[in-house]
Amino acid sequence: MVYCGKASQGCQSCRTRRIKCDKKQPECSQCIRVGKRCPGYRDQLSLLFRDESSKVIQKAHAQWGAGTPESSPTDGSSESSSPIRGSATPSPTSNRIPGASAKLPSYELTVAAREVITSRIPRRVEPNLDQRGLKFYAERYLLNHPDSPRTPALMDVYFGDDEAIRNVMIAVGLAGMSNLLGNKSMNLAARAKYVTALKQTGQLLAGTSRDPQTIVKPLRSIVTLALFEVVQGKGSRVSAGSANTHVHGAVALARSVLPNPKAPNGGARGCLQLMLSMLIPSQMTDTPLPSGFHECLKLCKSLLQDCNESCAVDCAFAIAHLLHLLLTADQLACYDDHEETDDLIQQFLDLDTTFDRSEQELLTAYPFVVNRAAPSPALFRGRWHAYTEIWGARIWNHFRWARILLGEKIIGFTIQYPRSSARLIPPPYKVRCYAVIERTAEDMLTSTASHWRHPALDEETARKYEAPGYGGAGAAGLPSLLWHLKVSGCAPNVPPEFWDWAYDTLQVVWKNMGMQHAQALAEVMVEHRNSLQVVTDDKLPKLVR
Repeated sequence: MVYCGKASQGCQSCRTRRIKCDKKQPECSQCIRVGKRCPGYRDQLSLLFRDESSKVIQKAHAQWGAGTPESSPTDGSSESSSPIRGSATPSPTSNRIPGASAKLPSYELTVAAREVITSRIPRRVEPNLDQRGLKFYAERYLLNHPDSPRTPALMDVYFGDDEAIRNVMIAVGLAGMSNLLGNKSMNLAARAKYVTALKQTGQLLAGTSRDPQTIVKPLRSIVTLALFEVVQGKGSRVSAGSANTHVHGAVALARSVLPNPKAPNGGARGCLQLMLSMLIPSQMTDTPLPSGFHECLKLCKSLLQDCNESCAVDCAFAIAHLLHLLLTADQLACYDDHEETDDLIQQFLDLDTTFDRSEQELLTAYPFVVNRAAPSPALFRGRWHAYTEIWGARIWNHFRWARILLGEKIIGFTIQYPRSSARLIPPPYKVRCYAVIERTAEDMLTSTASHWRHPALDEETARKYEAPGYGGAGAAGLPSLLWHLKVSGCAPNVPPEFWDWAYDTLQVVWKNMGMQHAQALAEVMVEHRNSLQVVTDDKLPKLVR
């Protein structure tokens, strides 16, 4: 297989007839004119990585094996230009056969030359390492996802003439392949490409301006650099921190061009999406959000003030407040039945009321329908969500993840501070927290097919389950989904099948994409289950001998 650059995008019938195809949907005009059924068009992956090895070999045979002594090159000695030494200018009389043509020696030379050349041409031209990495990235990380690039403009961002984006895509592809193959030399090549892409991205940033069009390619490159960290990273906490460094830079870059007069709502949605991706790393690494986070949220709120999507900003504010309270609770020295402890618990309960209100607002802005289908490894309990677009699906999962964290903390207070909790958290409220956690975790697992295409699904079925995406980010949102799966599977008091399905999905992602982040989170899930078994064993009655 060889990467052959730009190819004809016409239908197979027009390419066979060597005529221009107008590429109209669903059938081209040429096929309609002659009364034929149009066979359709090749997808983008087939165009980028088509196998033309046989054509290359045929052209080589035709070019190198059809020459004659009379038409051989005259750029040097006959010995260097002829495949057979000393026979480029045979004597007309020494090889003459009575009754045969005088050109017979030339024919014999041509046959011999073809035999020699054919033995030297490999039957298949294998791709080099860069091409293998790029192909792996395109197949596993870019094109087969709900938010894959589907327009020429988006495809040009990734497969144009920009070396920074190309090198970081190769780096991610080689990193995933090396993880699956255990190939250390390939891993080193991936790191080298990453370093090169990092330098080239810095050069791209130096050439940006306030024009929103100039930040598109550097922004894509930065996001893909962050993706490399979670593919290559050896641990979920470490890789999340490294990736978050890149995301901070992407947010700053997106913020620099707000408001964008050419984008809907001034470009607030794109910036808000990047900011939401900073929330999970903050919780994973126990680090506060950057100082400018809330100011940027306020700007997005002002740009979205005239539409119902402003509730997404309110949701982000609520989650940021939750993360702040969680850090505060971990750092404070609280004691049961003290006023400071009661105040802290009350703040969490007030925030729970805010989340109730936020859920109703999200249902209005981003409605979804729960559908049933035949049992499949891609669906949790045979159900899937139908969203209007993947943006709403992502907002919902960020909310669900935070709602589970909040419920866990409130339940934890009843164990850690029983006397303070007895005054503030009645038993029915605790039961409600458990019910909300289970419902929210189930919704998060059910929505997985909207965010990620399971390799067991065919194209038609996957399209039915997926939430439509228009950003062209590919698998950039997958690391957040993996953390959501882990949180859902390890949520308190959920049925064991939640853990089993989430763990199995993480393993599929690891085996299909080579993403170390998925493997690390699966290991965290195993540790969590083992710790629960230890606690259960400690509570069992001991036998008296």
